[in-house]
Amino acid sequence: MKSIGKIVRQNALQLEYFVFGQGDETIICFHGHGRSAFDFEFLAQENRKVISIHLFFHGQSFFPENRVEKEPLKQSEFIHLFKEILITENVNKFHLFAFSQGGRFSLCLTPFFGTQIETLTLIAPDGMDNYSFYNWSSRQRLARKLFTYLEQHPKKVHRYSTLATKLHLMRPKVKEFVHEFASNPTTFKKASCTWRAFRLLLPDNLAIEKTLKEHHIPLLIIMGKFDQVIRPKQAYRFAKKLGISNCVIEIENGHNFFKKSAITRFEKLLPFNQNV
Repeated sequence: MKSIGKIVRQNALQLEYFVFGQGDETIICFHGHGRSAFDFEFLAQENRKVISIHLFFHGQSFFPENRVEKEPLKQSEFIHLFKEILITENVNKFHLFAFSQGGRFSLCLTPFFGTQIETLTLIAPDGMDNYSFYNWSSRQRLARKLFTYLEQHPKKVHRYSTLATKLHLMRPKVKEFVHEFASNPTTFKKASCTWRAFRLLLPDNLAIEKTLKEHHIPLLIIMGKFDQVIRPKQAYRFAKKLGISNCVIEIENGHNFFKKSAITRFEKLLPFNQNV
């Protein structure tokens, strides 16, 4: 289905998004790190509007590099841009659907749009634990300095991650994930920028729980049974914190959910596909 690309702006920030189709039902999507807004093109069908948003540092979405360290993205800035998309597209009610890093953005939005969200569906989402080592370390100045140093010396990333794996400080699959990003200077810099620039996007679990329950918003978290990047047990802990049972489903998959074979495993589970 043909897509229409659009941009919303606030000062120096801009978000690019794509619209697939038109209809009474709207699904708003956020992709994962290093992925694309076009991952969600498979959702397009008659009488449905799919709005897929490029995260900053992806596509034509823009966040100033000179702000990454000194003035990271504020949640209020992102909410403002998201509201602009809703206004531009004349959207009142919508399903929220996100993968991996996009999950953090969706969780941050949830408390502010409770009256408009029909369902919340997350696939292997980031943002379930603000105090995981990955998220906590992004808020530590020395850790960020180390990461910017490693941007200039990517071979050391391979050396340190291999050592960390031998010392059982890093899981082998995570090491592979790190090596993949570090092998390309462009992708590694993008990973560094997103890790540092998004460090103040901290989902509020109490506010999320209150919103989901007050507005009776169904929550579905789909996890890969073999995912070593974001593991199923993290989702079960998150669901327990929210006091919501039976919202986690595991499928036979790793962290790559957007190859064709993986999509066929989960697309029928999506709440907006139940009557399709």
